[in-house]
Amino acid sequence: MPSWLPFETHPLYAGALLAVAVFGGITFPLLFVVTAPYGRHLRAGWGPTLPARLGWVLMELPSPVGFAAVFLNAPGTRTPAGWLLFALFELHYLYRTFVFPFRMRGEGKRKPALTVVMAFLFNCANGPANAFAIVTFGAHLQGLADARLLAGTGLFLLGWALNQHADHVLLTLRAPGESGYKIPQRGLHRWVASPNYFGEILEWGGFALAAATAPALLFLLFTVANLAPRARANLRWYRQRFAAYPPERRALGPFLW
Repeated sequence: MPSWLPFETHPLYAGALLAVAVFGGITFPLLFVVTAPYGRHLRAGWGPTLPARLGWVLMELPSPVGFAAVFLNAPGTRTPAGWLLFALFELHYLYRTFVFPFRMRGEGKRKPALTVVMAFLFNCANGPANAFAIVTFGAHLQGLADARLLAGTGLFLLGWALNQHADHVLLTLRAPGESGYKIPQRGLHRWVASPNYFGEILEWGGFALAAATAPALLFLLFTVANLAPRARANLRWYRQRFAAYPPERRALGPFLW
């Protein structure tokens, strides 16, 4: 059995890895057939809903809390490189949990409870598994001068900056109290329907490169499996809703798809 899947010695960690792999394996083909019903794709028929802000906080919360709890308490070594990865992970998820939901405009938005529960369960596995791997199986994560670590960190920060800017463009399309959708025209939005997803994939690609652990790689694969079909659905939605939507725009990234 692979050393990074130790059922006998670390069954919770091994189970979390399997859960992330199964989530990704199901998500990718399913989302090409069924568009996840939240945001612009919200529609009836998916059960009870929650206020969108509350839903975002609840579903993302296990990631920063679980990662921090395991990283700070698991037996193992916390190296300078490990602390850097800790900072990167928390940078993304503290924003996504406690800042982004309260920047969203459009009062009264709802989110299906089903999508919240599914994301909550995924994050309960993903955050702790990534932290555990860094602390327990991260003997290769030592000094901060490692070329792979530096390249991965740079890629993560580039993706984070692209994600932040793309979110800012979308969040400032509406004036306070305004609802409805418009065609974004700034930044990477000029060429791509979902540059925020492109940035997020770059983030976790950089994290996987820097960490070089099994959970980080699985998380990258899950991120692609989750966001690539949704980017395609977003492009299709824009083209159907706006006759003037630029036909040359791609779904996910420049020169991609």
